[in-house]
Amino acid sequence: MKNAINYTRSGSGKKLLFHHGLGADLSQALRLFEGFEEIDLICPDALGHGESLYSESFPPSFTQYSNDVIEVLNKEGIENCILGGISMGSGISLNIALRFPERVKGLILVRPAWLDKEKPANLEILLNIAEIINHPTGKTRFENSDEFLAIQKVLPRAASSIMGQFSRVQGNHTSEVLNHMVNDKPFDQMSDLAILNIPTLVIGNDDDPLHPWDMAEAIHQAIPTSKLVKVISRYKDDLQHKKEAQAAIAAFLDTL
Repeated sequence: MKNAINYTRSGSGKKLLFHHGLGADLSQALRLFEGFEEIDLICPDALGHGESLYSESFPPSFTQYSNDVIEVLNKEGIENCILGGISMGSGISLNIALRFPERVKGLILVRPAWLDKEKPANLEILLNIAEIINHPTGKTRFENSDEFLAIQKVLPRAASSIMGQFSRVQGNHTSEVLNHMVNDKPFDQMSDLAILNIPTLVIGNDDDPLHPWDMAEAIHQAIPTSKLVKVISRYKDDLQHKKEAQAAIAAFLDTL
């Protein structure tokens, strides 16, 4: 049995595959690239997300999701392209760049949430969701938890985004997806990134409990060919965040 990956492809120009974050779907990537011209944009749904059905035969991991991206590129006859993603998508892109560097012409890493350790502290809140999400009162319990209320007090939009895990497509598999991915890592150690000789854009922000600025900074410092751009948090101003991220991406694409 093969894993069936749902994806879209649109436009023409520079080939770019961009991957969504954990718990989201390809619409997240499509929104970021609204208005872009002269790019051939491929956006997949990871297994257990969107319209790519969860499969016990292909449990979620950075390696599995990376292999699925390579499968999409092979299916489309794409030898190499610019690769990128948001959050989990950043980790998938780095995994591919390290394992298949010949397939990657450039990297766009937006709001990375993993480094070289499983169960990063910034994502432990997702494990707490995974533990109770299938309980009849799980959502209410989480909404009343101290950790959630602390985020809601400071960054209500971040709290609302986190609550989206309770209403996602394929919600019956949210617990498995969160557990598998938060307990995984995209690469073995930070020093691995030093071998990358690929033009790389890293985009990070403050005021983001799941995607801390210091992770974007650490990846930038580890990749010799990278450029780091700080944008406003989407939890402070979503439209301005998108505008600043798009400007950084457009400038980067012009160099490739």
